Amino acid sequence: MTIPFDILTVLKYALAIMLTLAIVLAPAWLARQTGKSKQDMILVRLASWIFLWTGIGWLWSLFWSAKK
Repeated sequence: MTIPFDILTVLKYALAIMLTLAIVLAPAWLARQTGKSKQDMILVRLASWIFLWTGIGWLWSLFWSAKK
């Protein structure tokens, strides 16, 4: 019994999309877990979405969400 190539390709891309979403949404989740104010959570979420393409913006929002 073999799995058709198309199913494996779909599973591979679905896993890649889920992993990418987890990485993008990590700062917002971390801000929620550390008990940030609502305004800080919104700013962290916006910074991670808008500046994700730079990498530096994502790291900055991750640092901002993790500090207490």
